[in-house]
Amino acid sequence: MDEVLRIAIIGDYNFAYNSHNATNQALQHAEEVLDQPLNFYWINEKECCEQNETFYDSYDGILIAPGPYRQPFYFNSIISKLLEKNVPVLGTGDSFKSLVETYFSKRGFDLAQEKIISDNLIDGNQFTGVQLDKMSDEFEKLYFNKGNIEYSSSRFSILPQYSDLLSEDFEIGARNQYFDPEILKSRKHDFMVFTMFCPQVLSTSDLPHPIFTYFIKAVRRIYDIKTSQS
Repeated sequence: MDEVLRIAIIGDYNFAYNSHNATNQALQHAEEVLDQPLNFYWINEKECCEQNETFYDSYDGILIAPGPYRQPFYFNSIISKLLEKNVPVLGTGDSFKSLVETYFSKRGFDLAQEKIISDNLIDGNQFTGVQLDKMSDEFEKLYFNKGNIEYSSSRFSILPQYSDLLSEDFEIGARNQYFDPEILKSRKHDFMVFTMFCPQVLSTSDLPHPIFTYFIKAVRRIYDIKTSQS
């Protein structure tokens, strides 16, 4: 395929973080296996918010990298915008919490009064294994040739009643062994998927992570639709 897809990676790139290097590598793995040229650009959260409205329309896909973030408060604004746009989005790691908080804030919940989602229950930048369970049919098929163990440097707990409310607008693609949602997919967007774990750290050139190939396939599909309509 000759068309080069433009992917914005929102996050504070740090070469010392395994998850950040793995993000670049996972995109390259998907690029190679799908024979789909990609150009990807890291943009920190402050720069993203300072861009004008056309920023979100300047890329074929948006990938939100894992943290830590220097200025995490910007993510509420970023995700609020992305919920209104129809650009394909894949969020991984810490951005999961920002999605949940932004979603409930937009629904009128007072986050200062109601503790809907916990702070990170994992200390530092260490990774811990999570077991995916109760997958939806779509993600069951996606993981057909892959084990159900993932790794994450973030784990957030959501009160069950709020988890039920989330399912009104998000498909819960999988839960973890603690029964918290681990994958959320928007029911209202062509493609918006957030994972609490970091799929990129298990991606290899021989076996690209299915979440990343799934994302790039969606970016390509939506790009083709937009191109045919223009």
